Amino acid sequence: MTGLIVDLPKGSGAGAFDWLLGRMRSGDAPFANDIVSFRTSDSFGLSVGEDALASIALAAVSSDEVEVASGVTVQAVDAERLTGFLRDQWRAFDHLGINLSYLDLHEAQWQRLIGAVGAMLPAYRLEIGSANDVVMIVMEDAVTGRASVLELVYDRGARRSSFHVCARVAADRAQVEDAFPAPYGAYKPGDEPFFRSVALPYAPNLPSYLDLAFSDAEMAPWPQIVAAMGKRIA
Repeated sequence: MTGLIVDLPKGSGAGAFDWLLGRMRSGDAPFANDIVSFRTSDSFGLSVGEDALASIALAAVSSDEVEVASGVTVQAVDAERLTGFLRDQWRAFDHLGINLSYLDLHEAQWQRLIGAVGAMLPAYRLEIGSANDVVMIVMEDAVTGRASVLELVYDRGARRSSFHVCARVAADRAQVEDAFPAPYGAYKPGDEPFFRSVALPYAPNLPSYLDLAFSDAEMAPWPQIVAAMGKRIA
């Protein structure tokens, strides 16, 4: 297995996640090749070998809404509708994201986690004036220029930890908004020019969502972003 292991619960068999997982296993996701591997578990978290850096017990939820940012929620869309959109509009994976709630992980545990990650992988703390701690692991292939990216967030406002996949799609912003209007799609504060968030039907006890990066988003490549806004964690 890759050094950094992501523990995920077994999914519910929803089509969109299975479709994404198939693409990850085929080698289409750079982060799944270079940074992380996945392991089925009863908990959600991160490990290096046998060292569990974050292990979060999961509780069932009674709502089909997913909180994508503090005070911002989206309602689950029909699974086949989402899968059909991805099939038609797919371009590439952008990054994998893991938000760890302060209610699930103590600050000292978070610092230990990013210290271990930073000793093993090129990790950068983004200096963006956020109340949350945002760490990007970015590895660029010198030959292809393709970047493998994992986002780790210590979320000081979220009530629950969550998991998300950011995907680039061929649809422009207007088309993405039309496909996923409120309450099925929403923007996290600051993401309006880049991604629209949509709930990802995956595991009923793990909040999961997709960030859809529309085709007309003017976003710099991740290596440039971390070079301009990040500080390397040694």
